[in-house]
Amino acid sequence: MAYFFITIVPNLRLKNGNHTVRIAVTHSGQTRYIPTDVTISSEKEFKNGKVVKRPDKDALNVRLRSILNRYEEKAEHIQYAETLTCSQLVRLLKAPTMGEKRRTFSDIADEYLSTIDKDDREKTYRLYRLAANRYTDFAGKDTLMEHVNPLRINGYIMNLHKSGLSPTSINIYVTLLKVIINYAVKMKYVSFEVDPFVTAKIPSAKKRDTYITVEQLKRIRDAEIGTHSLSVVRDIFMLTYYLAGMNLVDMLEYDFRNTDEIYYVRKKTRHTKEGDNAVNFTIPDEAKPIIARYMDKRTGKLVFGRYKNYTSCYNVLARKIKSLAEAGGIKHRFTLYSARKSFVQHGFDLGIPLSTLEYCIGQSMKDSRPIFNYVSIMKRHADKAIREILDNLL
Repeated sequence: MAYFFITIVPNLRLKNGNHTVRIAVTHSGQTRYIPTDVTISSEKEFKNGKVVKRPDKDALNVRLRSILNRYEEKAEHIQYAETLTCSQLVRLLKAPTMGEKRRTFSDIADEYLSTIDKDDREKTYRLYRLAANRYTDFAGKDTLMEHVNPLRINGYIMNLHKSGLSPTSINIYVTLLKVIINYAVKMKYVSFEVDPFVTAKIPSAKKRDTYITVEQLKRIRDAEIGTHSLSVVRDIFMLTYYLAGMNLVDMLEYDFRNTDEIYYVRKKTRHTKEGDNAVNFTIPDEAKPIIARYMDKRTGKLVFGRYKNYTSCYNVLARKIKSLAEAGGIKHRFTLYSARKSFVQHGFDLGIPLSTLEYCIGQSMKDSRPIFNYVSIMKRHADKAIREILDNLL
């Protein structure tokens, strides 16, 4: 059974020194707090669950009692509440009942973010958090979701332009904002007579040609490398290419012991709406010496010398990738992603079907294509495609 009481949390003082009066919810041995719209100037204005020493104290106490009663009544109608954690209960209490609106953008954004596994999809979570914070910085933390409209969206986009962001960054911020707003619509937290984005002019993300030619890839593979760090960068780059564009984070997670094949689900798309699309192919001979060089025999995981985790590998790549580009005679933008992009481009140039290439790199295949009602991509297709691409390097 949940218990409710009115309180303030001294440690959660607002920037101006004021305090938000909160509803405390105690349930399953935990306590969580729901902020109200009532604020007081100091701790001296609150005593024994009531606002004191203010001319408007009576009105504020009636308001707070009404809010408390509403949450208590709502809790009584939640089925199987005893099976919920305190956080889950509070989330249900804060969610509007059918037809109830007037929720803030910030509140709904927080709810949407709670559906993203922060540990498993850290980068995705961080991007959505940045996008949500960017909008609330513009519109105000207490702006209601129902106040999102074409004029406000256009003003927001103009604000992003004025802040000097690139078209690609603006496109990302607006796209993620749109996802959060669409979530609110789907959950029936808000409805719009006019689509907020109906007049929005969202700049296109710049397409970056980061792939390299087969000849440039050969030069990187065959270059005389003088330093350990650059040798590691070259090995990571080539292994990414040999393993069909496998992302670094997935390579570092994989257990290569006692196996001649790769079978994995990309961390980037794991648990997303596209589903867990597994990738399965035979480890090509070109990759085996690199794997043997760096594989920890106890764990089967790759350890690139003193670069023992994703962060240290990422940092050495950032520092040395330019030198690797010079070894390959590459003048345009070049990153580790170039290995993945080049694998696909080289396969496409050889006439390998896009559906097979999508499978090889773990890209979600578009079910809207009618052919996928009849065809399944399997390991043997991937093996054949990878072999053809790597034979092209001979």
